[in-house]
Amino acid sequence: MICNKKIFSFLLLNILFLVSCKKGNDKSADPGSNQMTFLFEQFVDTVPIQLDTLIYENAAGNHYKVTDLQYFISDVTLYNKSGIELIVKSDEGIHYVDARLPVTHAWRPTDTVPTGEYDSISFIFGIIAEKNISNRFPNPPERDMAWPDILGGGYHYMKLNMMWRNDPGDDPMPFMFHLGIGQIYSGSIPDPDSITGFVHNAFRVTLPLNLEINIDTKSKVTLHIDLNRWFGPSEIFDFLQFPKGIMQDQTAMELACRNGRNAFSVRVE
Repeated sequence: MICNKKIFSFLLLNILFLVSCKKGNDKSADPGSNQMTFLFEQFVDTVPIQLDTLIYENAAGNHYKVTDLQYFISDVTLYNKSGIELIVKSDEGIHYVDARLPVTHAWRPTDTVPTGEYDSISFIFGIIAEKNISNRFPNPPERDMAWPDILGGGYHYMKLNMMWRNDPGDDPMPFMFHLGIGQIYSGSIPDPDSITGFVHNAFRVTLPLNLEINIDTKSKVTLHIDLNRWFGPSEIFDFLQFPKGIMQDQTAMELACRNGRNAFSVRVE
């Protein structure tokens, strides 16, 4: 009888061990296994960006070099063929990209992505008005994207600093392509004391996607920005028209936004 009890106990322990192992190895039981990485690439036409090198030419014939490129991407949303919309909420849904900081070129949200087929992706370039609040980011580098409170506050959507010239013999001049909140002025002179309203220029970009998420998928989605697309060819942006840059010039920022909507592409790895 004692022998039978020992055999029964041994068999019971083995069964419990096998059940436990099976549960531990069942990947479908891990709701957090489907993770996504977003990668960010900066190009001029088909070539990865080279900073501090005056080798580029836009559709208007302006020759330029890029000294700084910094921008915010927010409210990334994946659209499932079944009608599910997944809004990325990690880091309050806001990611900062800096061409000089490789650590910012990858974003790994903690959000779990449901299995299924996703056929499109969208995101906000910049930060929507409800989230674009002054002092939101206490630490650099995001802190250093602050937009002047007198001009609407919050943060730049993008800082694109350049040096440019039209002719090879000209001395390069600075051009600050800074996109953020626009202003409406009561007169023709952009005097902060004459501001009567603000324009929130952040815009949504929607792109087709071919992404299939299965159990334990770790997909990479790369967002590719082509700087030259901000200057044409659909609408020509000539630096000569805006010699002081685009801050405090809503006409210039509207033109930049219209072009910018076509400056992105996406691929899946």
